[in-house]
Amino acid sequence: MVDRGDPVNGDPVNIVELVDICGAMERRNLALFEGLGAVVTGGRAGSSGRLLAEACHVHAWHADLWAARRPAIPVERSHAEPNAAPARAGPSVDGDHGPVGAYRAEIDVIREMLHELAERLDWDLDPSTARVIELVVGDLRSISNRLDGRARSLSGSSRNS
Repeated sequence: MVDRGDPVNGDPVNIVELVDICGAMERRNLALFEGLGAVVTGGRAGSSGRLLAEACHVHAWHADLWAARRPAIPVERSHAEPNAAPARAGPSVDGDHGPVGAYRAEIDVIREMLHELAERLDWDLDPSTARVIELVVGDLRSISNRLDGRARSLSGSSRNS
């Protein structure tokens, strides 16, 4: 099981937990924006530079969506909350398979998290969160498909060489 640092635990989502979930997703997307931006501006993106640059903008927008969705209720934290997302540096976009491989794995983790959240959400009672989930999952699916297509075309061109 992947340590995702998220508050998703299987019970129906309550308003206090939604504060934590939205905050965690905002931070995760900001970290991706910053990490991918560093890969692109640092010249480590190679032929995937344009796609990763576009993904930076998508993750900045996703961070804005989660920030806007976060319920504006005061939540006091006098002690460690069992469902609160732990502080973390954010997801890595570097790994054994380079920045693109690590980013692809991170997309899969986020999609799994959102699938679990969608299963626990009452879409009739919380259509705003449901819509954010739909938008983010759609964007991540599109990015994944583009990364997969790029990998296929690169592997095909390397076999033809």
